[in-house]
Amino acid sequence: MTPGLLAGVLAVALVAAAFLGPWLLRSAAPALVRTPRLAIGLLLGSVVVWLGTALALGPLLAWVVSGPDVLPARAAQACQQCLDAANPFAAGTVDTGIPVVLLLVLPVLVAAAVSVGLVRECRRRQVESRRTAGQVLAQATARRVLGHQVLVVPDARAFALSFPARDGGIVLSDGALARLDREELAAVLAHEQAHLSQHHHLITALVSSLARQLRWVPLVVAAHEALPHYLEIAADNRARERVGTTALVSALVRLGERPARAGDPVGALHIAGPERIQHLVLPGSGSAGALPMLAVVTHLLVLAVIGAAVHLPYALAALNGC
Repeated sequence: MTPGLLAGVLAVALVAAAFLGPWLLRSAAPALVRTPRLAIGLLLGSVVVWLGTALALGPLLAWVVSGPDVLPARAAQACQQCLDAANPFAAGTVDTGIPVVLLLVLPVLVAAAVSVGLVRECRRRQVESRRTAGQVLAQATARRVLGHQVLVVPDARAFALSFPARDGGIVLSDGALARLDREELAAVLAHEQAHLSQHHHLITALVSSLARQLRWVPLVVAAHEALPHYLEIAADNRARERVGTTALVSALVRLGERPARAGDPVGALHIAGPERIQHLVLPGSGSAGALPMLAVVTHLLVLAVIGAAVHLPYALAALNGC
């Protein structure tokens, strides 16, 4: 395959993933809910792989085109040597008016901007999470409940949630302790512990931060919106393994299902959420959604392989000094 053809395939694959990806993710939902941890990996992977492959488009085109030199002669010669060392193709180039160095510098600048934005957004979320956790936990007391270290807040409303471990971990209200029996409480604690042990807060922060910068990409927006649903199902599955479905469903009924809403503590994950009881009582079965899920996995693998085929030769050339 020539680099020009590969560039065309890559561009088409990126556009298809960006605009058809949301529909495929929705169609794959019946299969993904049966494997929520795979679903979480696919959602996170779809964002990271799409971005990484999009950044490979410029370096790939740099193997295809030639243009005016905008660098000093010695720098241009060194740059061309690195391009020749990285280029795995023997095909010639097409003369254009685009400086080749621009195709290499722009992806680097975009990657740097995204990285800086990601760090800044994650830090902003961390500060906000710590601030809201401080407000929620201002009068909390530490207790050991059924083998779990938790913070209990004096609130008659029944709720349970978890902040990142550094900001407090598992939080229960007095109302939850009063309304839940021992098995229901064990189910709630197993659910919240799953959020912590499976690093759901970190995954949420990463995807949310990237989605804030890439909100013009429909695939990224869809992944961001679908992620909380699968995080809750993954935590539910861990609780079911530990305590059983009956206790978990009973706990959800007592706590009440509700969607995320404005005013929820930033950085917290709630056990309450929409359509959870239906999934627990009547889990899906059969092959529904399997074909779209396979299409999502295949498309991501294609993007990842093409992206790696571009980035890896550049990395090896740089490590070997061109």
